[in-house]
Amino acid sequence: MTDGRLVITRLNRTMVATLEGSIDAGALEALVDSLSESQARHLADSVVFEVSACELMDIDEFKQLQKAVQTVEWLGLRSVIAGLRPGIVTYIVSSGVELGELRTALDLELALEELSADDNEEELESEPDQEQHAEPEPEPDAVGPVRHSYGS
Repeated sequence: MTDGRLVITRLNRTMVATLEGSIDAGALEALVDSLSESQARHLADSVVFEVSACELMDIDEFKQLQKAVQTVEWLGLRSVIAGLRPGIVTYIVSSGVELGELRTALDLELALEELSADDNEEELESEPDQEQHAEPEPEPDAVGPVRHSYGS
């Protein structure tokens, strides 16, 4: 099956690998090589494997796609498979293939939203909680400075 086509585009820090037609193992290996080179050049941190143009996908092709996902994740990239057709999903699930922790999205837009949500969560986790570490400032009195009494 060599009538497939691969296109890599970049949207901000996400590379979108669009797969069209039938994709063989050699094409997916070439794609992973291209993604790893592009990651270094473009400071990418994620990849979407966009497969909505693939009308058919057999188990071997799906396993090769899984291997490509695993490889880019080992390279430090987050990944999502977008656009798997319902018939392909049904076939893969019914075949009993181990899916692992594969992240999927209905389409490219939802995949990009998921990766963006990940970025927002990471930013929130990395920001220190300023309310916990800031010392409370005394509120000014309408007449003058705040005075504290410590009992008699």
